[in-house]
Amino acid sequence: MAMDGDNAIVNVTYLLPAGNLYIIDYKIYPSGVLHVSAHFTSTEMGAAETEISEATRTATFSPGMEAARKDASKLNVPRIGVRFRLPVAMNTVNYFGRGPEENYWDRKAGTLVGLYQSPADKMYFPYVRPQENGHHCDTRWLSLTAGKGDGMLIVADSLIEFNALRNSIEDFDDEEYTDLPRQWSNFSPEMIANRSEAEAVNKLRRQTHINNITPRNYVEVCVDMKQQGVAGYNSWGARPEPAYSLPANRDYKWGFTLVPVSSASEAQAKSRFKY
Repeated sequence: MAMDGDNAIVNVTYLLPAGNLYIIDYKIYPSGVLHVSAHFTSTEMGAAETEISEATRTATFSPGMEAARKDASKLNVPRIGVRFRLPVAMNTVNYFGRGPEENYWDRKAGTLVGLYQSPADKMYFPYVRPQENGHHCDTRWLSLTAGKGDGMLIVADSLIEFNALRNSIEDFDDEEYTDLPRQWSNFSPEMIANRSEAEAVNKLRRQTHINNITPRNYVEVCVDMKQQGVAGYNSWGARPEPAYSLPANRDYKWGFTLVPVSSASEAQAKSRFKY
């Protein structure tokens, strides 16, 4: 941690499995306002070398890692963002972005930018096979409040995307649900007979059903710079077009501000920011 006048600066660097770095700077003001500045580095990472610790540099650039980083450079990233959980009482979501229906990078033209309000538990879409849902693009700000309006305002540096649900990402699709079978029934008898559990890890989904999804006692918030497109243009299976993908071999920088608000201060706090 370092100080910038009266403001505290906290830097956290994550080394991701594919070889990228995720560098996050938190600037904490005496008022309780928190600015988050995030840098997702390319797998090439030349520009980031001066920003990282010696331990991270050794782990990232040590002999033997070059081949892994080269392979990772061909990957696309599903989403770039942060997530956190709030008390279940902070269930009222106001946002200035695309809505009211869920929308995605390549599935947003039918939704309009506007001011919307919804309880978090109403932002869930009950797909028959549980999966990613309830996303909103082109968001300028959103607030999550409880009771008389006490809570948190999130203001984008530019534009952000978000989910605010009464479930975690893992509820919809998780390798740890070992009590649930995989979707082997979709395959031929020969493939089922020769199935390999080891090869299916992180490739073949668990057979989760709509009745497995129940609201949690928290609100999970995902604040994203971007999430890749939904794709499926051939009715099923097609990957997102390059224009709606996030290649791993690029740098991405983005940020947002967290502002504590009360019913009396929320409108005033929003008025400080340009929409």
